[in-house]
Amino acid sequence: MNSKRRNLRIVFVFFSTVFLSSPLLETINGGAVFCWGESTDKSSTSDMQEPLKENADAEDIGAGCFGPMQRGAGDPVDSAELELQGAPLLCQANLQKQQDYEASDLLQNRGRVPQNPSSKTSQKKTVPLEFTVDSPLEAGIDRYIKSNRYRRRLASTDRTSFVVYDISKGKKVVSINEDQPMMAASFIKNFVMLVYFHEVRQGRLRHTNQNRRHLKNMIQRSYNSSTNYFIRLIGGPTRVNQLLRWNYPYFEQTHVVEYIPSGGRTYRNMTSAHDMNRFYNQLWLGHLPHSAKMKHYLGLPKGDRLYDKTCIPRGVRVYNKTGTVYGMVGDSGILVISDPKGKQRAYILTGIIEDTTKTNLRNRSQSFGSWVSRRTEILRSVSEGVYEYIYERHYGGTYKCRQHRGRHLMARK
Repeated sequence: MNSKRRNLRIVFVFFSTVFLSSPLLETINGGAVFCWGESTDKSSTSDMQEPLKENADAEDIGAGCFGPMQRGAGDPVDSAELELQGAPLLCQANLQKQQDYEASDLLQNRGRVPQNPSSKTSQKKTVPLEFTVDSPLEAGIDRYIKSNRYRRRLASTDRTSFVVYDISKGKKVVSINEDQPMMAASFIKNFVMLVYFHEVRQGRLRHTNQNRRHLKNMIQRSYNSSTNYFIRLIGGPTRVNQLLRWNYPYFEQTHVVEYIPSGGRTYRNMTSAHDMNRFYNQLWLGHLPHSAKMKHYLGLPKGDRLYDKTCIPRGVRVYNKTGTVYGMVGDSGILVISDPKGKQRAYILTGIIEDTTKTNLRNRSQSFGSWVSRRTEILRSVSEGVYEYIYERHYGGTYKCRQHRGRHLMARK
């Protein structure tokens, strides 16, 4: 009799494990109903109109691997217990699904395949490097950066990183030092927002009017105080970083290790052009939790270095976040343009210029404004060249930048 009971338990545990790792569990967790209008905060939200429904055309795979499971309302499983029991099983099924998406989206085009944590043999497999990079534009940007070094508009200590990815074509156009970890500065706010919405999706945080205001301040106005508010709300830098590692391990160079200090001198949080490119691609495809809401905040009117004060034609939509600290100037985002036939096309551009020597006050010979302005001009010029190249080479248009007479990437022609 005891033997029969033991066998029944084994069968029950087996089917429970299969059920918990199935798409049905994902549907249950990912489809939790949240009443966005309800909140104890009665403040007006007229200036924070979020989309009421996620993009129905993009498949939302939820929040990657699931975070701590809920035993019941308000009774989360302890993190240590999750690490020992729940996380491996839950992450395994969903990580494979995420990797399948990335393979189909050509996100793994740097000569390696996604790693399956459940397969020992898959870690040894490699594929030949696919020649998916448009070398003429990449070579033109490289020559343009070298010409700025020669003219001493960039210092020998400045490192640059660029990625251009045409979402509509599914093609990476430029890859320059994209895997190089760089100071994240305000780029880290994208990942803080991601983890916040991950926790909202899991039901551990509520999307209140107060949080909406802080999201707007963090993304549109780049308030560091609002960023620190969310880091505290989630549980501190270590917890934010832990949730990124558990649920979004494909952000390989992104690390959240500190609150943004008073004065904004944040140097320890890290990311890369590669991770920023991947963030925006997954966002555009609807693969991140509440992608439509995140796009709403990233698309709010604000200054940028990809479109503002450039010769790119009017009417382009931009979803972006800049990063600025004495030592790093960058911008990363999606530009939605019209091709010659009027069809909407989207591409991602990430540009980062970093000089780690500037974190030392003794190495700052220029004013902060002057140092940032010169590098901002370079990023805008690169963006103009990227637009021209994609518009002409990918979609058959003809465009000349009258403002600069095509000289932003003059060495490319």
